[in-house]
Amino acid sequence: MSHPQNLNQAELEALGVAGWPFGMVDKVRFAELDPLNHVNNVALFTWFENIRVPYLIARGLTNYSHTDDDPQLVVRYQNADYLKPLYQDEVYVVTARTRVLKPTSLVMEHAVFVSGELRVKGEVVIVSLSQDGSARREHKPRAINEILELDSPERA
Repeated sequence: MSHPQNLNQAELEALGVAGWPFGMVDKVRFAELDPLNHVNNVALFTWFENIRVPYLIARGLTNYSHTDDDPQLVVRYQNADYLKPLYQDEVYVVTARTRVLKPTSLVMEHAVFVSGELRVKGEVVIVSLSQDGSARREHKPRAINEILELDSPERA
């Protein structure tokens, strides 16, 4: 499998993953396994980050330019619920969406599927800060519109 590519909702549905607006497909690598021969917990958080970064850019929340007009997005909290193990060479889909949108933060959901079967789900809280980290910063209007249109989150 070549480098993972971002998938939209229609492409995800074709892979048996419904209800998710953003994802990517990839393959479990040997280096991601633990001594029990299934995907290590650390690898799952890396997968969540690997989909989260392009998601945040695509939604317009950041471009990671580290300039004053771009927020610093920080992970405040994250978790994962391991429902079923993943093994070497399995092709998986990892997904992302915003579940709750607040003025200066958001709650994202992640999931990992193999052949349409949910194997892992996770949640992450992201806080938007000024570039120097001294204060919270409101999301850009374009980002709010993108998230509302494509993810249909709760607003808080």
